[in-house]
Amino acid sequence: MSLKRDGRTTCLFRDCEVVVTGRTDARIPWPRCRALDSTGGGSGLLVDEESARAVRHEAAAAVMFWWSGSKTAAQNWRRALGVGRTDNEGTARLILAVAEKGADAMRAREWTEEEREQRRRLNADKGLAANLITGYHGPLWTPEDIALLGTIPDEAVARRTGRTAGAVRQKREELGIPNPAGNRWTAEGIALLGTLPDREVARRLGRSLQSVTQKRIKLAIPNPFDGRRGIKT
Repeated sequence: MSLKRDGRTTCLFRDCEVVVTGRTDARIPWPRCRALDSTGGGSGLLVDEESARAVRHEAAAAVMFWWSGSKTAAQNWRRALGVGRTDNEGTARLILAVAEKGADAMRAREWTEEEREQRRRLNADKGLAANLITGYHGPLWTPEDIALLGTIPDEAVARRTGRTAGAVRQKREELGIPNPAGNRWTAEGIALLGTLPDREVARRLGRSLQSVTQKRIKLAIPNPFDGRRGIKT
């Protein structure tokens, strides 16, 4: 990034204008910043479009490694940007790599027929099979839940049905239901921006807070509900 000390920009995590206070010496050197109207302290890594893209698409471990961010900071960024624990590409790749490594280790240590027979007898003697719960263990999809798919964004369906956005997306795709048109901004949705706190707009539209904040900033719509500017919410 070309931002220099004392330069000004917008931080997507802080949702306000910030001033650059310096740069890190991480593997990817990055600006640190603080809210423009704060005095001293409160400085942290700047989250702009570029770093936000990394947070959305890379594993938290990768973000921590390249930007030298703390675990708490990475978790806060992901939460603010609407990223779940396992629903981005980087995390999926990391989980797959760990699973494959574990599978390789298991294959390298195959049981002998004698060991299998001993384990079978032990399981039979203890009646362990009676403790098995077969089938799907998550909440069952009701006709009412399925009827929601494709009518509102996946995140909104997830909140209403007590599931993850990834589970909702998977079910929708299994049933061949297209991505909801509600993901596109309507004139009515845009008209709400700046008239209510971003969190309330997100709740009403069934969008993530980060999506609402980014759209408002992109359209240069001020946020009169930001308490850090001395205006009461």
